[in-house]
Amino acid sequence: MSDALEMVFEKSIDLGKVRAMLAEARARASRDQDERICTLNLVATYFSPSGFDKARPALEAAGAVHPCRLIALVSEPHEPGDAVHVEVSVIRSGASVAHERVVFTATGTAVRHLQSAMLGLLIPEVPVVFVWGGRPEGPLFWKALENADRVIIDSATRPLQTLIRTSELVAEGAPVGDLAWARIFPWQATAADMLDLPNLREHRGRIDRARITSAGAPGPEAALLAGWFASRVKRARVELETGPFPQETGADSGSAVRAPPVHEGQVTRLDFEAAPAAFSIHRERDVLVAEVRGDDDGQIVQRLRLPAETPGKLLGMELSLLSGIDELYAAALREGARLSAPHAGAHR
Repeated sequence: MSDALEMVFEKSIDLGKVRAMLAEARARASRDQDERICTLNLVATYFSPSGFDKARPALEAAGAVHPCRLIALVSEPHEPGDAVHVEVSVIRSGASVAHERVVFTATGTAVRHLQSAMLGLLIPEVPVVFVWGGRPEGPLFWKALENADRVIIDSATRPLQTLIRTSELVAEGAPVGDLAWARIFPWQATAADMLDLPNLREHRGRIDRARITSAGAPGPEAALLAGWFASRVKRARVELETGPFPQETGADSGSAVRAPPVHEGQVTRLDFEAAPAAFSIHRERDVLVAEVRGDDDGQIVQRLRLPAETPGKLLGMELSLLSGIDELYAAALREGARLSAPHAGAHR
């Protein structure tokens, strides 16, 4: 990666100068017979430098897998000073320039220039993906929806009641992707695999109840898992429950120790019933433990190690879907919003 080029604009952003900075950064990073690879425009919007700094490793890791022009917009309208700081850099991949990065940090009234600057720097004829670091609302978000092939959010970073608004947007056709949805894939896969075992398939048509338990009050991830189950097993009565943070007995000392990072609202347990059989999946550290009791073949136990959530992994998965609506997510979101309504109202 070349050294970053920086400039401050106090009144308006001179896109000619920004493009010149990009050209200089590419020249510094170039080699003979260099090629430029760009599969998409990746626009990341945040409302504090700390929010962007936290997301930066994931954005850069995803950009390495999906060569792109990354345009980061950091908006601080309530901070003193009316200025835009611009940072430009280029990252190489092999013999090619694969990742161009332009970071705009605006304060005060200068934030109004971010939208036009972003639109002026989009590379034509390649998809536009927004990573939205705020709540799904406001004029800038609507502009993102108008210009994007896909808008990626993380429901888990928002209050539960915003899931209802997201459901409305997706129902209207908004091409939304959700990192919280990607995070619950292991739970979905484990439940589906249990019911696909030859000696357990007989129970699939008799499931009549499911319960999703979260660490503390239910959050969007728990609601999405509940919505997924309700949308796939329509006869089942699905409930969301508040539970404790998981605890586990240490393998060496025998003492109770805290499980690995589980944030409030995340899923800790999934139970469903198909009498006389009872199915359960719970988390122990970084392992999902699946158990079946009441089956004619006796108790069945399976273990699935949760994959490490490395920076950019979930975002990279979402970037593979560059347009359209994930119908399975849309159905889960609709049901999850319905099931979470009583909990969302209690935690406004």
